[in-house]
Amino acid sequence: MPSFRKNQIDAKSHLRRNQMKNKDPKRMNDNVYLALIEESHLINYINLSHDPELIDTMGWRPFEIDEQDRFLSAAEVLTLPYCGDGQPITFSLITVKGDFPIGYVTLKGMNDDNTSAELGIAIMDSDYRCGGYGSEALTLAADYAFNGLQLLVIGLSVFPSNARAIRAFEKAGFKTVDVLESAWTMQDGEQRDMLLMELKKDDWITEVGGKADIEEAY
Repeated sequence: MPSFRKNQIDAKSHLRRNQMKNKDPKRMNDNVYLALIEESHLINYINLSHDPELIDTMGWRPFEIDEQDRFLSAAEVLTLPYCGDGQPITFSLITVKGDFPIGYVTLKGMNDDNTSAELGIAIMDSDYRCGGYGSEALTLAADYAFNGLQLLVIGLSVFPSNARAIRAFEKAGFKTVDVLESAWTMQDGEQRDMLLMELKKDDWITEVGGKADIEEAY
């Protein structure tokens, strides 16, 4: 498994720095919005991390309630070969109806020239893995990456067996550009390949971004 950030900070310090560095308004779509991750969200996600589907698709060992640091490190671990060491930005995915945290989105590994980053995403609550919540989250993340951070390309990695996620990524405009052989080590020692998928700003604006109905909620 790729190593976690060397200069790991505790969860509460991470959350405070995340809040100080990112003053952007919340990105909101029809059913979900992105908001800076909070400690209460982490506790909820940790309780959901034992889901066998998440263990298989995320490749992690389930988390215990006192492992908030390890959860953040897992969410922010880098897998793409061209990643930089920019400070990660982690959002919770919140339902518009009920304000319930259902997952997270992370932009990480920004290069010194701030043109690219790696995207990490997980719908933690199984009740929301259908119905377009993941697709809306990807649209919001791309909007923040391209219009908020002015990035030019975002990449992600996904197991080839995760067909549902791949369909959502392709719907959002991502394209497979490479296969990362033996890129991830599962808990049982199995080496798994991962697909490298990318979305370029120009393609997103042309094919997807112009159709997105995104509000900025202050």
